[in-house]
Amino acid sequence: MHKLILFIKTYKPDFERVYNLLDSIDKFNKDKIPVIISVNDEHFDLLKSDCFEKYKVYKDSEITSTTITEGWRYQQIVKCNVYKLNIYENYVAIDSDSVFIKDFHFSDFMFDENTPYTIMQESKDLLEMTERLKMDSENIFFKRALRDTRSFFGNKGKEWDYGPSPYIWNCNVWRHFNEVFLKDINLDFDAFFNQIDQKSYSPSDCVIYGEYLLKTRLIDIIPIGSLFKVYHYKEQYKIEKKQLNINQLRKIYLGIIYQSNWQKEKKKWFLF
Repeated sequence: MHKLILFIKTYKPDFERVYNLLDSIDKFNKDKIPVIISVNDEHFDLLKSDCFEKYKVYKDSEITSTTITEGWRYQQIVKCNVYKLNIYENYVAIDSDSVFIKDFHFSDFMFDENTPYTIMQESKDLLEMTERLKMDSENIFFKRALRDTRSFFGNKGKEWDYGPSPYIWNCNVWRHFNEVFLKDINLDFDAFFNQIDQKSYSPSDCVIYGEYLLKTRLIDIIPIGSLFKVYHYKEQYKIEKKQLNINQLRKIYLGIIYQSNWQKEKKKWFLF
């Protein structure tokens, strides 16, 4: 069983972006961490043939089934259930609109052989940015999702941001959540997700994971900040793009994410 894998959930509209991500992984993955890709069943055969040669590729239905069909919710369900493959202990869940910009190693994601780092921070730099853009930082997406999720677990204290992507997740945490916690309250994952969805701006996989880990302490919590530089908003990118160049960003981050909801027109974001 692998200690750690890189997991990518994709579908046809994201294929060009995922090919960029895979190119960057091929270049910078110095410890040869295995890569697993999951693809919507109907798009499975449309993925480039060399992906099947170089990586392990699954249909979504080989991982889990769900009644939830809306795109961003659906992909979260798949990502949260990858533990069912039973072939690794921890995974880095990477979104298609990501790209690595420097060499990375096993030690970037794992504190030791058995303990993954946990993305867990206050994200004050992001809160500052939202205020600069004349948005209410008290109403930011991760805080809204946290407030609507936390009540299920009885946690209190600081409003943690368990992102941004990529996330580092331990399979036993997801397994325990599904097979113990949800069983005890007589819900499956879809029903739990929908309960949050009824009152939440955005049910969030990373918030569910983080808050459940905070409640149970199933593994040691070794907190770290963002692995990637994330440009959440187009306006943010316009402000910051002239302030830091790629060589400066490489000193701080493993990669960059340009949110696909405003970056779809670009087929190639970054040449390395």
